[in-house]
Amino acid sequence: MMKNSILFVYAHPDDETFTAGITISKYAQETDAAIHVVSATRGQAGKPGNPPLCTVEELPQVRERELREACAILGVTTVELWDYEDKKLDQVPVSELAAHVHAAIARLRPQAVVTFAPHGISGHPDHKAISAAVTQAIQTLPEGSPVRKLYYATRASDRTFGAIQPVFGDPYDAITTIIQAPAYTRQVGMALRAHRTQHLSVERVFPGVPAGDYSNVPDQNHFILAWNNIPGYTISGKEHDVFAGIE
Repeated sequence: MMKNSILFVYAHPDDETFTAGITISKYAQETDAAIHVVSATRGQAGKPGNPPLCTVEELPQVRERELREACAILGVTTVELWDYEDKKLDQVPVSELAAHVHAAIARLRPQAVVTFAPHGISGHPDHKAISAAVTQAIQTLPEGSPVRKLYYATRASDRTFGAIQPVFGDPYDAITTIIQAPAYTRQVGMALRAHRTQHLSVERVFPGVPAGDYSNVPDQNHFILAWNNIPGYTISGKEHDVFAGIE
């Protein structure tokens, strides 16, 4: 029987922990599923911290190390980075990005794929671009693909995300899937803290985390099941397992 796996495809280092840290930790610790994370950029347009923790030129390499450290804390099986420029992902043809997604799926054989909701939560053009690319890739999967579900990472628009109200979200009724695991808030906090150069963003969203206080780390992640090819599969209420319905 094929081992279950989940592929998370995002735009920048730290997207994985901000939007799906609880989910990654839960499945890494409580199941034998393989967890794969792809970042399309190395986050080179981000800030190097205040005071700076590295030079601007060093930032891509530093953020790659931070991503790998955070993913190790969360329990990720494999980490892959592409060589696209941060803040320029929306200038790349969607078909080109989708081809990379197809290649990753062919290598990693995931049953579930996760990316940003089309609005990107923050509205960042890179977030929206990677969402569009993953969506196109799923809509054009070759015959025999193992993928059974596509999930959009989002937040309920009437609830806070850490200490902030996200720029974009979706009505709670539209949230199909909630993965809740309070036992892993500390682990997620440690992974957020591993993104040291991004401490200003981490502090803004999750106050206290850079100093080791994880009390503001949410204990759940919100998703929308955007696509599935499981015959007869429907959700009654809220779904609590991304592998539900997958044999």
